[in-house]
Amino acid sequence: MKKKRIYLKMRLHWLILMLVSDLFFAFLVWLVSPGALKSLFVLIALFTLLTAAAGYAIDRLKIRERLYALDAYLEHQGEYEELELLAVTDEVWQKAMREAFSLLDKERAQNSEKQQELTSYQEFIEAWTHEIKTPLSLSELVLENHREEMSEYVYRRMQHVQRMAGLDVERILYYARLHAAHVDYQFEKIFLPECAKEALEQFLGIAEERRIEVRMELAPVWIVSDRRVLNFMLSQIFGNAFKYVRKRGGIIEIAGWKDEEKDAAHGEIRLAVRDNGGGAPPEDIPFLFDKGFTGSHPGRQNATGMGLYFVKKYAEVLAVDVRVEKELLPEGKFGIELVFPEVSA
Repeated sequence: MKKKRIYLKMRLHWLILMLVSDLFFAFLVWLVSPGALKSLFVLIALFTLLTAAAGYAIDRLKIRERLYALDAYLEHQGEYEELELLAVTDEVWQKAMREAFSLLDKERAQNSEKQQELTSYQEFIEAWTHEIKTPLSLSELVLENHREEMSEYVYRRMQHVQRMAGLDVERILYYARLHAAHVDYQFEKIFLPECAKEALEQFLGIAEERRIEVRMELAPVWIVSDRRVLNFMLSQIFGNAFKYVRKRGGIIEIAGWKDEEKDAAHGEIRLAVRDNGGGAPPEDIPFLFDKGFTGSHPGRQNATGMGLYFVKKYAEVLAVDVRVEKELLPEGKFGIELVFPEVSA
């Protein structure tokens, strides 16, 4: 109905002209033979209606033909489709359409060139990340072989730097994987406490050195997920907590439990990582998982804003809900929560 009103509005001037013509011819008939006006006026009105209906049908047919030609051009954008579209277009618009085709061709060429450059860049980055693993492995080997030649403090610091570099390289790989066309995920049954402890191991050295107290309270629950991807997600969340925990008297809590409020058929498994670093300002919380967001926290000014973005994106892939903890935490505490659907064995 709305389309018909728009059509009538576009053709209103023609309808008015036809009405004026009918009135003019009726006036002429009245001048010649006033008695014949009644019978002839019915014929004039009928002829007008038939003409309007025929014009409407022809217009609809032409519009449909143009839409088909436009759809074909948008789908294939070939020279044949371009000529077909021009053939069903009014001559008044053909010049403008040729200019539009020319601009689209230039845009396509530029986009194709940019896509090739982007593909080459991605391939280079992926190749570099694989190559950099060799010197990283070598540095780890040298570090272990010469451990007795350095103090415990230096060894711990070097080990932490080496692990953080490895995490950064892994982050690049997972970023490339996130945008890959085809990725195979291996879902398996995972004992959540074991997976969380495995991801935490790489941060225990810095926790000991900075005297950060790590409290773990994990219920013996099982989930179904991709172990490697989940380990990566947890490492990003743990890294975030260790980065922003309080400098003195830092406490990180890792809690895992089954949500008892849900029924057995649709239960949830929750894992929360909390720190006492003061948290994020309320105005920043809706954007913490956005790409590149650093916010107004003083400690985040040198951050990349990518860690939690990766967590959010891979959570979507694994059907995991990730959020800032909804439960009211004590002042100064902040928590990231993962919510897994409970899968029956």
